Amino acid sequence: MKGRVMVVGRRAIPALVLVILGSALTPGDGQEDLTPQRVHLELQPLATGVDRATSPGGGRVGDLAVGDSEVWTLAVSLEHDRPGQPRDCRYDVNMPAFPVQEIPAGAAHVWEARLTVREASLEKIELDIDWKRYVRAANGERRAVAGDSATVTFGEGEHRLLDFVRMREVPGWESCYDSLALELEARVAEASALADRRIAYDLWLVDEGPGGSSTTRRWQVLGKHGESRDFDFEPVHLALPGGGTLARLDTQVSGAVRGRVRDDGSLEVALSAHRTDGPDDGRWSIGGYGEKRVRIAAGEAIRLELPAPNPDVSREREGSTLKKDVERGVLAGLQDRRVALVLTARVIE
Repeated sequence: MKGRVMVVGRRAIPALVLVILGSALTPGDGQEDLTPQRVHLELQPLATGVDRATSPGGGRVGDLAVGDSEVWTLAVSLEHDRPGQPRDCRYDVNMPAFPVQEIPAGAAHVWEARLTVREASLEKIELDIDWKRYVRAANGERRAVAGDSATVTFGEGEHRLLDFVRMREVPGWESCYDSLALELEARVAEASALADRRIAYDLWLVDEGPGGSSTTRRWQVLGKHGESRDFDFEPVHLALPGGGTLARLDTQVSGAVRGRVRDDGSLEVALSAHRTDGPDDGRWSIGGYGEKRVRIAAGEAIRLELPAPNPDVSREREGSTLKKDVERGVLAGLQDRRVALVLTARVIE
């Protein structure tokens, strides 16, 4: 089933909301008590060739639970030239046992990273990262040349560049690679037993004006367990009294939803959305953001109120009239409107 948008007439709204949404709205935004998750981590070097694009070269992968801590080691070296054949500038990534007291003779760099999972739930992974980069000293022992220690928060599937080193002056590497980098990716490790489950999402955009008038948009889609699905509603239009050069403001809402099925049949859902308001000619826009991460029963609805437009958070074209429009009271109509998303989700058996 593909995502779709439906415009519903104003007179049908009260009855429609009563039937579809009932009274199962979850108040408030933010995060409720969510199930701790195992985290899938990938630590790998990225190599940028002298005349080639940046590409990964293989590394260490593994799953850690909340509270787990491991040290991962990566040693990077060039492959030996094959007799009688031109140099192909390939490199090897080895994972020696920790701790490495002596750097292998052919290794250009050795990275050691202690990774500790502090917290992991839907759309939020918090890690303690303590890494060092070593090179081979004259006596063969390791010598630390770089490192850092930090607590880092990841969204699911996000990457973080830990280290970057130029290779143009490293003997043997200078004609092959311009640089090496170390990258870490974190995402929730999916349970294989739930991988084939499907979740049906029914999302309503509700724009409520003064006096009880409302406009809605609807988006429906199926998603896999743990899969993020994007949405992008058609704009809601606000006609301005008096017309003139600024006759209409548009409100656009887009974002993403991700859900996971729990063993007891409940769902954990993350809903995030961006709201943008501005004239239909696009000469300025005002942005806002909201998110909600909750556990719900199948068929229960959650409501995410999106913030009112704030002129201090804006994008403007050169020569924009945003300041004058604010002074003229053009945004008063936006301030009086409430924009919200209402989501229901259920597992497809």
